[in-house]
Amino acid sequence: MSYVGAALSPRETKKLVLGRGSYIGDLTAPGLLHAAFVRSPHAHARILRIDVDAARRQPGIVAVLTGHDLARVTAPLRIAPPIDGLLPMEMSTLPVDKVRFVGDPVACVIGEQRDQVEDACTLVDVEYAPLPAVVDPERAQDPGLPLVDETIPANRAYAGVFTSGDVAAALGAADRVVAVRFHQGRQTHVPLEPRGCLASWLPGDETLNFWHSTQIPHPMRSALAARLGISESASRAAAWRAGCPATRRSTSGTRPRSRIRCARRWPRGSGFLRARSG
Repeated sequence: MSYVGAALSPRETKKLVLGRGSYIGDLTAPGLLHAAFVRSPHAHARILRIDVDAARRQPGIVAVLTGHDLARVTAPLRIAPPIDGLLPMEMSTLPVDKVRFVGDPVACVIGEQRDQVEDACTLVDVEYAPLPAVVDPERAQDPGLPLVDETIPANRAYAGVFTSGDVAAALGAADRVVAVRFHQGRQTHVPLEPRGCLASWLPGDETLNFWHSTQIPHPMRSALAARLGISESASRAAAWRAGCPATRRSTSGTRPRSRIRCARRWPRGSGFLRARSG
C-alpha cells in the first residue's frame, strides 16, 4: 500500500498552519450579544438561592437567567438512546435544585460585550448547601453513597456485558489464561477552541440559524427543535470547525439551548447571540 510510511498532508492542515482557520470566535454579526455562564465550585450541592440583581444592574447587561427562568420556556433534554442496559435520563436546561459536578452552569448572563458579561458573572451570588460527592467510580454503587441523579439507582446509568462466540470453550482450550486489571488516568480533550455556538433567531420568519462547533449537526437540529418547541423545518444547524474530533463535540447539551432561547427572547437586528465555554 503506497500510503504506508509516506508523508501525508491532510487537506485541512494548510489553512491551519497559515493561521486562516475559522472558528466560532471569528464569527460576528450586527447587533451581536454575548453569553457566559456562572458555574458551580462544588461537585455536589443543593442550590439554596441565586441573587442576580447586582449582575443585572451592570452596564451593557441585557439579562441574567437561572434554571427556573429557562425551565418555563424550554423542555428537559431526554437522553434515551436505544442501547441495551442504558437507563434513560433527563437534564434541565440549567440546574434548578442541585449541581452535580464542578463547573455545572447555574446562571446565564447575556450582554453587549464579552468582557461586560464575564465581569457580571462574578456578581451573581449563589448560596449552596454542599452534599457528599461520589469521587470513586469503583465505589459509586456502595450502599449509603449519595445519588448523583435520583432517577438512576446505585449511580449506575449503564450495565453491559459483551461476548462473541463460546467464551467458556475458548478459555478452556487456551494454553494459558491471563487476568489483568487495567487503570487509566483521567484525561480530557484539548481543542483548538473551546465549545461554542452562535444563534440567530429571525422574529419575522420565526426561524433559527445555529452555528456550533459540533460533529453532529443533524441530531443537534432535531434535539434543539424538540426542546425549544419549534419544528425542524424552522431550524438550521451548521457544523463549524470543531478543532477537536472526539466525542467532546458530539452532544446537544444544555448550554446551546439556553443561548438560543436568549437569542429568541432578546433579538437585536437578526437576533445574534454568541457564547464560548470550555
